[in-house]
Amino acid sequence: MFCGFLKICFPIGMPFHFRILCIFIGINLLRIDLHGIKMKNLLKKTLIFFAFISLLTASFGQSNDAVQVETFSLDEEKNVVSISIKTTESFIVGANRYVLHIGGKHFLRNEHPEGRLDEIVFYISLDEYETLVDQGRIVLVYGYYHENTQQDGEGSQANGFTGKHWDLGLFTPQKFKTK
Repeated sequence: MFCGFLKICFPIGMPFHFRILCIFIGINLLRIDLHGIKMKNLLKKTLIFFAFISLLTASFGQSNDAVQVETFSLDEEKNVVSISIKTTESFIVGANRYVLHIGGKHFLRNEHPEGRLDEIVFYISLDEYETLVDQGRIVLVYGYYHENTQQDGEGSQANGFTGKHWDLGLFTPQKFKTK
């Protein structure tokens, strides 16, 4: 019973706190099999444990107000626009990458300058930058999700983005002085 329960509870992409909950329930199911613990006590303990794990994982999340677009700059030699996004906290460090969505386009090339975790700089070719639509929605997403790249930058974005994301406002093109 216990092994079958664990196989059901671990599909790919299940959030960490749900996996912990499943392990906790599985262990308690094993205890029920061995010791005959009452189901009411198991449910009570499981709900308390799940609430604790949910609060713990929520506290490590980043607030939406902490992230904002800081600057736009042009590197004339490379013909690349840099978009600096800063946070008052730390950006999430993990196996996922950050993706910047502006209107219907997405951009992947980025770095944390000097390894600092309070800033991400995205690099966009000048040609791509010049095609961005004025007043397009700017959204930073932690993780590359294919369904996010299919959004057209207009009506379909009302449905939201998959994954942890921050809405950074509307895009206003900057005019750069060239030599």
